[in-house]
This record gives sequence, C-alpha cells and structure tokens, in this order.
Amino acid sequence: MKQAGWGVVADIRIEWPDPEGQEIVERLFAVAVALRVHFEETAADAGLTVPQAHTLIHLQEPQRMGEVAAHLRCEPSHVTAIADSLERCGFLRREPDPEDRRAKRLLLTSRGQQLRDRLLARLFERAPIISVLEADQRTELLSLLRTAQSVAGPDIRR
Repeated sequence: MKQAGWGVVADIRIEWPDPEGQEIVERLFAVAVALRVHFEETAADAGLTVPQAHTLIHLQEPQRMGEVAAHLRCEPSHVTAIADSLERCGFLRREPDPEDRRAKRLLLTSRGQQLRDRLLARLFERAPIISVLEADQRTELLSLLRTAQSVAGPDIRR
C-alpha cells in the first residue's frame, strides 16, 4: 500500500455515515479548487501574483497594513513586500493613518482602482461556477453559502 499525504493510505476509501454530506463536502472542495484556479489564471493574466491580486481586490477602501495581513492570513512583513511591489507599479500608495500616525494605510491609486475593476470584471464575467446558474439558482446558492459561512465562523474571509 502507498502512503499519501498526512499518512493516509491511498487505496483505502473511508465511507462517511452520511453519503449525502460526503458528496456535499467533496463537491464544495471541487468548486473551491476550480475557483482558485480561475483566480490564479486571472491574476497571472494581469501580471500579478495571487497575493497581489487579493490585496488589490481587498482594498475597496483604505486599510491599515495589519488589517490587510489579517485578511490575507499572513505576517505583516509579507504585506510590506506586497505593498512595495504594488507601490512600485503605481497601483497603491501608503499614507499615515489619521487615527494613529505611526500606522500606515494602503489605498489604491486611480491606476490601481482601474486594475481592481478589471480584475473583478474578469473574475465574475468568466467565473465557471456562477455563469451557468439561472438567477433563482444564484439566489438560492447565495443563501445557502451565507448560512454555511455563518456556521463556519468569523474567521472565514469575506
């Protein structure tokens, strides 16, 4: 028998007591992977890394660098490197936080806002999962996902 990741034996299939629940989880993972690949391709087409694209999309309004780090679930020093590269490209700038002059906020430049808008348009216009759904299916899926996200806890990114 071969060992797979996490020490799991690859040729053994564990059956869940709830086959429907198992299928839901498997399909959610498959959709998550498809969305991740779509996001990676969209970022690459724009000449961005995934963390750079996530940062641009997250900066709908000015954010402290620590808040961006919390959103990306990374160390603040990583956000500094991302901000440095996006600032060099003219997509964002830093400014002192009006509530704490020691802290810096990141905000998009007009060029960064244009790129953010293009990224979002490409993500949503070609989203493989969303584009095949009718309006009522989208509404139902959104309601179900909101419920699932609320159960998953506040740590889940929005």
